Amino acid sequence: VGGVINIITYNPRYDDVNTASVRTGTQGLAELSGVTTMKLGAVGGLRLSGSLQSDGEFNTPIPSAMAGPPRAENDHSEVNAYAAFALSDDLELDLQASHSHARRNEVNPGLLYNTAYYETNSVLARLYADTSIGLLKFTAYNNWLTQKTDDAFYLGSFHFDNQVTVVQGEDVFNIGTDHTLRFALEYRHDSDTTTPFSGGNIYYDVVSASGMWNWRIAPSVSLTNAVRFDNLALGRNGIAPAGYPFTNSDWNRTIDVWSFNSGLVWKATEGDIVRLIAGRGVQLPNLASLGAFLVTTPYYDLTGVPTLRPTAVSNYELTWDHNLSWLAAQLRVSLFYQDSENLAALTGGMIVVPGSLYLTASNVGRSDATGLEMSAHGLLDEDWRWSLSYRAEFVDDNFLPFAAGGMAYLDYAHTTPKHLAKAGLGWTGGNWETDVYLDYQSANYGLQQSMSGTALVPIGAYASVDGRVAYRLTDWATLAVSGQNLLQSPQRQTAGAMIERQVFATLSVNF
Repeated sequence: VGGVINIITYNPRYDDVNTASVRTGTQGLAELSGVTTMKLGAVGGLRLSGSLQSDGEFNTPIPSAMAGPPRAENDHSEVNAYAAFALSDDLELDLQASHSHARRNEVNPGLLYNTAYYETNSVLARLYADTSIGLLKFTAYNNWLTQKTDDAFYLGSFHFDNQVTVVQGEDVFNIGTDHTLRFALEYRHDSDTTTPFSGGNIYYDVVSASGMWNWRIAPSVSLTNAVRFDNLALGRNGIAPAGYPFTNSDWNRTIDVWSFNSGLVWKATEGDIVRLIAGRGVQLPNLASLGAFLVTTPYYDLTGVPTLRPTAVSNYELTWDHNLSWLAAQLRVSLFYQDSENLAALTGGMIVVPGSLYLTASNVGRSDATGLEMSAHGLLDEDWRWSLSYRAEFVDDNFLPFAAGGMAYLDYAHTTPKHLAKAGLGWTGGNWETDVYLDYQSANYGLQQSMSGTALVPIGAYASVDGRVAYRLTDWATLAVSGQNLLQSPQRQTAGAMIERQVFATLSVNF
């Protein structure tokens, strides 16, 4: 909602990546991972990757206010396949599939420790076509996610079955040398089962249209504008508890939302770039808050509701990049303001029906953030590298009275540290490589459950150090020792259990 994640992966048609690593460490860590690439004739390539990991939990005690079922061991496994084919000089087909399984100790949205079990599966097909009307891209994929939890006392155990189906098409083309445009259409179907009361299904269908225009106004000035419209149709089918305050028809509603991004980039000099960015992102309510979360107890009931409004996040940012050529370094300074409206929480509403009280999800208000970010990184001689960054952020929550003070399990103003600072120093010489990172966080608060809803738990200012030392045994093998939270163990970093020191040894080979 508040940013863009850009993930770049290797294409098995062009990139020959073959690597394997084994890792062991404290807390019983054992991990094995690998990637291999193979050619499929003259026009195709296949990449296979996978990993196995297990480790134990920290031994530090869980606060009594957050105690849940006993901790379990963490484990994770995954396998991925990615094939790419050149069907012709102007046509390429990508096929991908993945499977993963994980067992994780987590703090759930109710601020209790519990063990969650995840299983995911996905398939994807993507076709690229370089045509006279532009670069066309057609994508279709399906994701399946199953999440289960251990019994959470009187609330029972949760079992979500989520499925997402997406079909997309887009065209990117140029008009002259100064204008690049993109038009896209997308259809998305998302569904989830109700839990722990089973038998219901919450779903929505979204039809989206978007466009982008990049205009090179002058050799040193460019403007990019993007806009998107989403039309969401919500629905529900299946059974509900006796006395439930809604019928399936209450979910027959539509939501229309607009979002946009606009960025002006000015290359003022050879070493200076100024960016002015404005955007509005829209976060549609998740399916749990829309009704998939449905709990019945002897004391009260909890449910998501079909009436939640989307959360809109508006962001404005001014950024200056400066090249310090005399220091072989780059400097960035950013000022930002962010406004989030209609924030949604799992609690906050209340419906009284004969014989029962339903606590419901609710929109609880807005939150504003103003901040400054500064970062610099560069080289010293050719062997040393360094980085520095600092962020100051000041948050103001404007929640409705029933949600103030964390009563709806949200409190951004107190739980966001006002000051964050990071520093890194690295050196490479011969077969050796080493890096050290220092993180500092100012004092803030965390949330824990209390008799009145939640309570703010002080978290003092702290600094932590991570480090890595690696030695290249051969051209194809590297041995590394790394550590996290090296300064102090245990260390309080959250309202949950204290963090322990962790040390790992990793052997990586390329072939």
